[in-house]
Amino acid sequence: MLYFFLILCLTGILLSAVMVRTHQQRDLLQSRFNQIIGLRQLIHLLRFHRRRSHQALKHTSAESLSEAIAIKTLLHSLISQAEKPNKPMYRILSKQLSTMLDEWPKYSTQRNQSTHGKAIRHVLYLIDDTLTQCLITCEKDELFKHYQGTWPVMLNAIDSLSRFRYAIENYEMGTDVMARELGLHAQILKRRMAQLHLPGDPAVPPLIIEKLFSHYDSINMNGHDKELVKHQLYQFSLEASDTLFHLFDLVLGHIGAQLSIKLPELATREDKKVVQIIARH
Repeated sequence: MLYFFLILCLTGILLSAVMVRTHQQRDLLQSRFNQIIGLRQLIHLLRFHRRRSHQALKHTSAESLSEAIAIKTLLHSLISQAEKPNKPMYRILSKQLSTMLDEWPKYSTQRNQSTHGKAIRHVLYLIDDTLTQCLITCEKDELFKHYQGTWPVMLNAIDSLSRFRYAIENYEMGTDVMARELGLHAQILKRRMAQLHLPGDPAVPPLIIEKLFSHYDSINMNGHDKELVKHQLYQFSLEASDTLFHLFDLVLGHIGAQLSIKLPELATREDKKVVQIIARH
């Protein structure tokens, strides 16, 4: 009887320990995904700030942008919530963003695009690092393997978009070489966007990408108004950026679903509603 009672007690202790450990792992997983969500919101704000600052520089205006406050507020919150080993990377990002937010009025439009792009990549690497920790902790080896194949596609697609934008800034009317260069970057971007999904997840609907790139095909590269052509090309790059990050959100959402974590839906447009949403948190 005593032996049976001891076995029962030991079993209860073991089950309690397992439950506590499972609960702790669950809390850690949720905490890390909350950090991923915050980082994704930060990218949203940085992209919006890039658009607004680009517009301001085009019109030689150095007005203060309200998004800067939301970016600093959100970043401060993310640093405070970051796990101790990751804090140095967040502090480097904070210094980088502080410089950019203060000095962007002195930048050229090309440097402004480039500086924002570097900051966005830094945030993406923080997302990758945190997401990798989640997948390893949950022992989702197969999902981790698939994600590791998708991650470089995202970075390469962003690189293709950056090259496309760089080519826009240097575009000269009636230059076949420049038109071919833009076309090449557009085709590479199109192929990479079509690859941006995880195995087992529905492939990117061809209609989305075809509709997007039909806008590029409709631009008259031989138009007489150079600034109008460059404006149309830039507007296409904005649509491509929206679509690219939407596809990345779908990848994050799929991974979250596999780990029984639901990610909130982000706004599909980079408008003032985004700033208002962030400011409330």
